[in-house]
Amino acid sequence: MAIKGLLPRSLKFRMTSVVVLLVLAAATVVTWLALLMAERDMKGIIGAQQYAVLSTAAAYVDEQLESKRALLATLPEGMPLQAQDQPGALQALLESRPVVRAEFSNIVVFDRAGLMVATLRPDLNTGPVSANARPYFEQTLRSRKGMISAPFLSQLSGRPVVLVTQPVLDSDNQVAYVITGSIDLQKSDFFGPINALKPGKTGFMFIMTTDGILLHHPTPSRLLQHINNRPGYNRATEMALAGFEGWTEAQNKDGSEGIYSYKRLHTTNWIVAARYPTAEAFAPLIELRERAVIASTALAALAGLLAWLAVVRLLQPLQRLRGNLANIRKGGADIALLRSGRRDEIGELSDAFYELMAERADAQERTRDSETLVRNILQHAPAAFVSCDTEGNITEWNAQAEHTFGWRRDEAIGRDVAMLIVPPQMRAAHRAGMARFAREGAGPLINNRVRMPALHRDGHEIPVELSIGALQHGSEYYATAFLHDVSERVAFEERIAAGERRARIIADNMPLLVAYIDRDLRYRFTNEHYQFMLGIDPKSMLGRTIEEVFGRHAYLRWQTGIEAALRGERVHEERSGDELGRNMHLLVELVPDVAADGGVAGFYMVGMDITQRKEAELTQAASEKRLQLITDHLPVLISYIDRAHRLRFANATFQRWLGLDPARLTACPLSEAIGPAQYDRHRPLLEQAFKGEMISFELRARVRGASRTLETTFVPDVRPDGSVAGVYGLTHDMSRIKAVEQQLIELARLDPLTGIANRRKFEEVLGLAIARARRHPQQMALAYLDIDHFKSINDTLGHGAGDTVLKEFAQRLSGAVRSTDTVARLAGDEFVIIFENIHSDAETSLLADKIIAAIRHGFHVDGKLMQVSTSIGLALYGCDGESEASLVARADRALYTAKRNGRDCYVVDGVPA
Repeated sequence: MAIKGLLPRSLKFRMTSVVVLLVLAAATVVTWLALLMAERDMKGIIGAQQYAVLSTAAAYVDEQLESKRALLATLPEGMPLQAQDQPGALQALLESRPVVRAEFSNIVVFDRAGLMVATLRPDLNTGPVSANARPYFEQTLRSRKGMISAPFLSQLSGRPVVLVTQPVLDSDNQVAYVITGSIDLQKSDFFGPINALKPGKTGFMFIMTTDGILLHHPTPSRLLQHINNRPGYNRATEMALAGFEGWTEAQNKDGSEGIYSYKRLHTTNWIVAARYPTAEAFAPLIELRERAVIASTALAALAGLLAWLAVVRLLQPLQRLRGNLANIRKGGADIALLRSGRRDEIGELSDAFYELMAERADAQERTRDSETLVRNILQHAPAAFVSCDTEGNITEWNAQAEHTFGWRRDEAIGRDVAMLIVPPQMRAAHRAGMARFAREGAGPLINNRVRMPALHRDGHEIPVELSIGALQHGSEYYATAFLHDVSERVAFEERIAAGERRARIIADNMPLLVAYIDRDLRYRFTNEHYQFMLGIDPKSMLGRTIEEVFGRHAYLRWQTGIEAALRGERVHEERSGDELGRNMHLLVELVPDVAADGGVAGFYMVGMDITQRKEAELTQAASEKRLQLITDHLPVLISYIDRAHRLRFANATFQRWLGLDPARLTACPLSEAIGPAQYDRHRPLLEQAFKGEMISFELRARVRGASRTLETTFVPDVRPDGSVAGVYGLTHDMSRIKAVEQQLIELARLDPLTGIANRRKFEEVLGLAIARARRHPQQMALAYLDIDHFKSINDTLGHGAGDTVLKEFAQRLSGAVRSTDTVARLAGDEFVIIFENIHSDAETSLLADKIIAAIRHGFHVDGKLMQVSTSIGLALYGCDGESEASLVARADRALYTAKRNGRDCYVVDGVPA
């Protein structure tokens, strides 16, 4: 439409333009297709060539890396074993290999701990250098193989480098040293041949790791940076990082097109890449394209000139007819001017125009009169009128439509009716109906009245009553609709329906019998609870009387109340009976329906089955009685304490144990019941129980005149919402259990065979004895004893005889010591004695002599007399800092000294210095 407005209205010019455009289009299309095919082939050739060059460069880099790795691996060859412990020899070894030195910017040797011990560039070493925790160093130690590191910034040179590592193994096949050769990514001629292979004048090659870190780039400042550090997106780069190899065309982050090639190295998996700008690659093709456009333009201009001359000649009669029509339209000439009298096609066209314009003038007059009448009727219609064509475009919009939907007529005409008044959720169905109407001129809504929502200009929906008709005008169909706003009617109906719905839902979901009974005692409303409670279908009751539904007997039972309700009195009754088919207890309300004139139209009946509640009340009373009986006869103090710390319950055990009357304890403050001192002691524990914790504790109290051990447990009474309503107190008499527990503890500390102390009790007594010795000036001593040749007694006489000897040995030890001393058996024939309050070393010797003499008397075993002796090691305690283990160890050493001295004797280990 824009081009049409710019072109002159002349038919000859238009025909000339068409010819020129056709010629130009044909020439352009042919030329463009040829250039596209050439460009596509040229792209494939350039891409393949670039990838081949890139593969050569990658092979060169692989070869150089392998060469450097192999060269570095020769460095440890021939190294004497003693050189591995001499850093000076390693430094001399590096300086003696000029071939290796020429291949790397620096060579550094690190020991197993990662410290530098030799370097070819001592001038770069400004302090201690460590490779510890460096990935290349740690990986070489683990694998014991050489590797090529990731690029990083060198500690020595401060330049971006890549390291080649080689481990040196010692005689145990462990890594003794790690040799590293560095390749300077900025100064090394390592990438020189790659730069020589760059594509074109402005293209370039670069190398990056699989993580996108640049190793080589024409911009040195970008080395060791991520290739995506620059903002933007490059599809080719992302493909290469994902594993792509080959060539592709893509835009760089500046939006410039280019041909990209990618190849991965076999040795390191680095990515070698090249970029060739498309503008440079296809410069000759672009120049050829410009020449082709100029040639096709010149050809079109020549064809246009020749076409214009031919058209001017042929269209002269048509130009005259055009002038005559223009004069008639302006009103300056009569239509008779169209009769030209020519016998050719233009003459026939002139006569046809004349007849057509005459008929048109007559029809227009009649149509104007008819349209005026119809429009006046529609404009004054009380309902909105809308008509539209088969595509849904509005063709008529009356005043009521403006009022109902908020759109003026000039705004609505020509617009899509769906976008103006059809809600979004209904537009798909509307368009499907309009498509069917366009095909058939009919539809399910045609000539029907329906109610549906319509859309107001401000976005809110309006309920309308819609009458749709179909009108055919020529071969076209038009849909007409009268729309009446029924918002008020719908709101009223919804309020009534909502009220009825709420009343029905409430009534049906109440656990009550709800009914309305008129003056003739017929049911007019019943809820669903009749079905649940009595098994009667509530719908079957409607229209029937009380007597017809429940029988004469039931009616007579309720007659008095019914008559009172019909007199306008409200009736409340609670009674039991079986008149409704089963024995139940009912609570019934009869509410009269009093009209405005004071008359009673009927009454509402609300009945509640309280049978279960009555039964539950009886059951609860019986249960409480049983529970009280049980708690009163349990040997446990049971109480309940509220949040104000008042007793709300106490069982009869309080009377039997403490002489407290449970009835007088109810509502008594806990501080008064148990005394202020006990209350203050137990109050923190009670507060913990009120926080929801179960608390148990022990206390001593006098029960029935005797001191007893009581265990009390506070159990919180937790509500469903998590709060604590009160605390139950349960108190048990634990005295008997405590006595048994003490007996068990004592038994656990005695040796079961000999009846003397065992190792556990010995360790407890020894610790206490050492503590007393530290506090008081008296000395103490520890004796470590065993039975000489006890193994031979077991082997020759049996374990039964051995046990007899052990028991007799223990009895003699116990008889030979003082009452303040402790005799214990550790294991087997090992015994110990703790001597406390030793006043001198001579007293220790006397005690040892006494024990040895007591053991030398003959032992009676299985009716035979046998000689038994003992060896004793004595250790005197006198050092404040000495531990129990140290004292036992010294006594044990003294025992072994006594054994070496011939047994049947003792050795004293004096006080340590």
